[in-house]
Amino acid sequence: MILAPYTTFRIGGPARYFCEVGNLGDLRSALKFSKDNNLRFFILGGGSNILVSDKGFDGLVIKMGIRGLEFKDFGNYTIVSAGAGESWDYVVERAVKINLGGIENLSLIPGTAGAAVYQNIGAYGVELKDVLESAEVLNVDSGEIKIFSNEDCLFGYRNSVFKINKDRNSIILKVNLKLYKNQEPKISYPDLIKIFEGKKPSIAYVRVAVIEVRMNKIPYPPNIMPQILKNKGHLPNAGSFFKNPIVTAEHFKRITLNHSDLKGFKLKDGTVKLFVAQLIEKYGWKGKRFGNVGVSEKHSLVLVNYGDGTAEEVTNIADNITKSIKNGFGLDLEPEVETI
Repeated sequence: MILAPYTTFRIGGPARYFCEVGNLGDLRSALKFSKDNNLRFFILGGGSNILVSDKGFDGLVIKMGIRGLEFKDFGNYTIVSAGAGESWDYVVERAVKINLGGIENLSLIPGTAGAAVYQNIGAYGVELKDVLESAEVLNVDSGEIKIFSNEDCLFGYRNSVFKINKDRNSIILKVNLKLYKNQEPKISYPDLIKIFEGKKPSIAYVRVAVIEVRMNKIPYPPNIMPQILKNKGHLPNAGSFFKNPIVTAEHFKRITLNHSDLKGFKLKDGTVKLFVAQLIEKYGWKGKRFGNVGVSEKHSLVLVNYGDGTAEEVTNIADNITKSIKNGFGLDLEPEVETI
């Protein structure tokens, strides 16, 4: 099975074995097959934050298809439970429709609910960790289902215990979010301040605004929202390729001495999150094409596939961008996209 069609990058070689699981029984059967045949396995979600090798994956790829969405009311808050294979934006859409706040800033992020936990997705001043109550997790070795609390997940910037350890021994089955009714939305991020300055928007309005901002700034892969993006020239990609670097206030001050136009977002601990797209643009990468791949003309943080791109070509561009930022700003860029 060629993996490219299962990724938003439309890049990737064959999997030795491939299956899709829709329930726990299917998953256990797939894992047994993997163990009996001494195979590595990889859990594939929406394929939106990965770059699959041109050689593919010499093992079993398990497409997570466990879905379902439940709402349990507890007075002033609701626990929203989503299957790991449920579309993340569908979860956000349904929550906002019944006026549950906390995840509206995370609208239109591609991928599944399980991947949202794995990655600790974030956007516009909000992260998944801010709302996660717990995650239901299968221990591959023991076969037990365990409940991971928010603390157990060891969340960091675009990180979790599942990603830190590359822990293939734990598979996320279900995500439980604690969302509040009539919650005041967070609109302190620069893009939202511009839109809502002096206003008190509803969470539904914030979702609409976030979607509009994202659609205007980020070149969404056509297979994410085909009904909207058809014939609009959007190219396959994996979203933001690099993490925004977090630096000390002193480091930020040193950088801005020579680049006064650079902007940052001050975090609660006093550190500053830099917008790496600005740094990449200063070195002229935006819109550059190299063979079948390149840097998006729309957003310099996104690498795109013009049709016949390879993982090797993408990796070469990423490496060159990383070197230029290190030489120019003394910063080590970390990829947000995971290479498989």
